[in-house]
Amino acid sequence: MNPLLHQIQHRREFLRSGLRYAILTALAAVAGVLVARRTATPEQAGCPKIRLCRGCASLPTCVLPQAAEVRAMTKRS
Repeated sequence: MNPLLHQIQHRREFLRSGLRYAILTALAAVAGVLVARRTATPEQAGCPKIRLCRGCASLPTCVLPQAAEVRAMTKRS
């Protein structure tokens, strides 16, 4: 095999793998941003789970009025 042709194939493979890793890194970054956005506190997100306050992990620190009511009800029980 011609050494020059063999060297060109190595370069192509290097560029292909570099492109693959760049795409993989970009996908991981997008996933990280989406996960960070999804784990916002209920105050930041407007808390769509108002009726599910009892099961919410942020209940002890939540400042929404509904959460305060739930905390008051659970203290009475």
